[in-house]
Amino acid sequence: METRGPYVVASHLRVVAEGAEGLEEAFRERLGEVEDARGFRGLEVWQDEHDAGAYVMVSWWDSEADFRDYMGSAAHRRSHARIPGQPHAPRPERVRRYRVVTR
Repeated sequence: METRGPYVVASHLRVVAEGAEGLEEAFRERLGEVEDARGFRGLEVWQDEHDAGAYVMVSWWDSEADFRDYMGSAAHRRSHARIPGQPHAPRPERVRRYRVVTR
């Protein structure tokens, strides 16, 4: 069954202390191509206030299909090519997907 939006994806990331600045800079200076993706509503990056190496990247979409289309796009591949490499690369911990019930 197709999930209609808002559809939210929360990607939990971990980075070593020395990589935090590079990760934050990469997000601040991202290519911005996702803004042109069909159904994209916004992106937020959160840092845990009790664990400086823990981040959550939260993206908002009109639908699950819009999110999946972007994930398979050349724009997404270009975006990920800019992620800092080892030893400072962020390590994905989990991805959670949500259907917004009320706002």
